[in-house]
Amino acid sequence: MRHNGVGKHLGRAFALSAAAALAILGGSAVAPIAADAAVTSPNLIVDGDAEAVAQCSPRGLDGMTLPGWNAGKGEPNAVCYGQSGWPGPSSTGPSNRGAKFFTGGGTGSSEMDQWIDISGAAAAIDQGGVSFDLNGWLGGYGAQMDKAGLTVSFLDGSRSKIGSADAGSVSSIDRGFNTELLQRDTKGTLPKGTRSVRVAVDFTWTDGDTTDGYADNLSFTIGASLPAPSLSQSTTTVPGYDHVFMVYPENQDYDGISGIIGNSQAPYINGLRPQGATLSQSFATTHPSDPNYVALAAGGLYGLVDNSVTTTTLNARHIGNSVDAAGKTWKGYAEEANGNCDQTAHGQYYQDDLPFLYFQNMKSDPAYCAAHLQPLTQMTTDLQSAATTPNFVWFAANECHNMEGCGVASGDQWLSATLPTILNSPAWKTQRSLLIVTFDEGTVKAFGPLYPNRVPTIVLGSQNTVKAGYTSSQRTDQYGLLRTIDTALGLQPLTNNDRYAGTVNDIYSGH
Repeated sequence: MRHNGVGKHLGRAFALSAAAALAILGGSAVAPIAADAAVTSPNLIVDGDAEAVAQCSPRGLDGMTLPGWNAGKGEPNAVCYGQSGWPGPSSTGPSNRGAKFFTGGGTGSSEMDQWIDISGAAAAIDQGGVSFDLNGWLGGYGAQMDKAGLTVSFLDGSRSKIGSADAGSVSSIDRGFNTELLQRDTKGTLPKGTRSVRVAVDFTWTDGDTTDGYADNLSFTIGASLPAPSLSQSTTTVPGYDHVFMVYPENQDYDGISGIIGNSQAPYINGLRPQGATLSQSFATTHPSDPNYVALAAGGLYGLVDNSVTTTTLNARHIGNSVDAAGKTWKGYAEEANGNCDQTAHGQYYQDDLPFLYFQNMKSDPAYCAAHLQPLTQMTTDLQSAATTPNFVWFAANECHNMEGCGVASGDQWLSATLPTILNSPAWKTQRSLLIVTFDEGTVKAFGPLYPNRVPTIVLGSQNTVKAGYTSSQRTDQYGLLRTIDTALGLQPLTNNDRYAGTVNDIYSGH
């Protein structure tokens, strides 16, 4: 079952109206004003209805890019109306709903926020009396007490908080223990000196795998004339590279008892840290392994929720197609592959160690597949010359050496024998090259607040392009790493997941 909480509908006997619930919750922290202001801005929230999200979450258990929003905590995501166990097209909720709504994700309580610049109305705001209206549809699942709350903070020119307002939340009692969304609204006057606002949605977990607070059709307007906002990519400082190498060991936490950072059984990988940058806030997307592989390879899950490469075919573009379109070269190298395009498991080789055999164009075009998926031994040959080194390389250990099958020490020894092939190659020594060592998922394949899915990620750059011995606290995930590769190699994004993902920007020399 998806939910551990009570799921039975108990009718509407205890339901409260939105207005009554708002009164009980205290409404706004700012004095209310009349709602008929002469001038009203357009909705200043970007993608307040989740419609710009690349794909619906298959089960509400995966992280994703929420265009326009920052994931401040956890992994909020978006689900489509009508998926089993979720609000449907006819459930109580916004009449003008689209296909998707926001939910709290699979790692416990989460938060998403958005900063809105309203300095264009500064003169009117400082005269006093400029109104605001914050509203949205909030809800939850049955009798379960998970919920979503909607707030706004008012900030001056130095981004110091000078006021706030709370639109409230929707409890299970408010919903009459039904799975639905109810409207919440708060109005008031902007404090003088306000130059920007921070709108935040907090999803509170109480039970189950998913965090079942829901939000949709979020809106923030002010009583002044401002242009309608539009989606834009976040700033990235990832420089250009000739080559990107990526390796994806499995099932290790960032630190702690089952972690990599500081683990005495991983001396080699920890020895890489003084040579490059450690990403301390890097998160995997979901569980189990293969959806995480596909997320980074193709910018989305495309409905994949399991390890099923032999029975699942994804008719979607992947990063290899992006490299092709840019007129560049790529290969995937797998340890113990039995020749090119090996599609049969044997020994410690599994065909999903590289994700590309999930995709239609690899399965249906043997020649193309053979040209791009090859044994790991071929990488040593190809890297003997910069001219024969692919622009993008995804290389994989076998099931024993990937740290899941035979443990951390075995995987660390494999890395110590394999990475020097790259670090001593002409492509590394004479050209600009980037190496990303990241992990597919955390140690425990479980969901909820005890399992944040925080994974180790270490980045090295040739030509002194990446800061040595640096640890970044900027957040990223597999879509952020995909956008990093896109930017480094000049590739077009595959989906809105990598198009609007944030990149870690403080690890590069000169930044």
